[in-house]
Amino acid sequence: MNRGKGWLPCGGHWLLVAGGLLLRFSVCAQEYPKLTHVISYEELQKKSIQRKVEWVNPDQTQEELIFTEMAVPIDEAMKKKTRQFVHEVYGLDSIYLNPRLIVFHAMGDGNLKTSLEVSSFLHNQIPESWGTLSKAGNLPNGAHFIIDRDGKIFCLSPPSSYEKENHRWLIKRHQDGNPVAIGIENVTPKENYTNLTAGQIESNAKLARWLISFEQQKIKFISSHHQFNDEAGYDRFLNFFVLKNFRKQYRTRQRLDIGNKNITTLLKKINQRGIVVRSFFDQ
Repeated sequence: MNRGKGWLPCGGHWLLVAGGLLLRFSVCAQEYPKLTHVISYEELQKKSIQRKVEWVNPDQTQEELIFTEMAVPIDEAMKKKTRQFVHEVYGLDSIYLNPRLIVFHAMGDGNLKTSLEVSSFLHNQIPESWGTLSKAGNLPNGAHFIIDRDGKIFCLSPPSSYEKENHRWLIKRHQDGNPVAIGIENVTPKENYTNLTAGQIESNAKLARWLISFEQQKIKFISSHHQFNDEAGYDRFLNFFVLKNFRKQYRTRQRLDIGNKNITTLLKKINQRGIVVRSFFDQ
């Protein structure tokens, strides 16, 4: 997830660029201020529970997946902000997804704790210093899942139910496709977005296979968020899914996410169980 930050490094300190002024902050082992207004990482961990899901792939192979449900709280005020954001940006009147696509992201912020604390995932809004992201709407960023370096999967925004026929996913704010996209983040080293471990590759693929089964094969595409950078490709995406973006001027166009090589690898691993999905931007 790429942020439009107003912070610059300066010899053990960090400078906040604000209104043309440079404000110096001393920082110890924390590059950016923690954004934990809604919940702290420690509190999130205390609330976590283990989930096991099982399914049968199209080739009749059976699989199970165990992940940690670590749900970031969503109150009525946040739901109201989500509805307003979705209406103003996409012209839709729902806070729930119509899942047709899985988008893989990379944090580039180091470990799991730091990634969540500096991302706005645990906060109630995007900081104004993030520029275009905050101008598009102050709803915080978010993802449905995040995968740690060892391949452990954490569900940050679980479905309303684990029954295939009776569940909904909340829209999480990734402004360039979230009405149809389930978002999976990956913890990666500092500013190294394409560095996925073997465990992360396997977990991403297995999680995708479950999601495709859970959504009853309605998910037909995967992508990496960097593939949304191209304007013509993004317009093709909007047209394909019958979407409009009324705030395109604020969308980010220089993402550095998991990369084409990882998408190709994931596609092969997802499709090896009789599943047929494609990379949207390569079709």
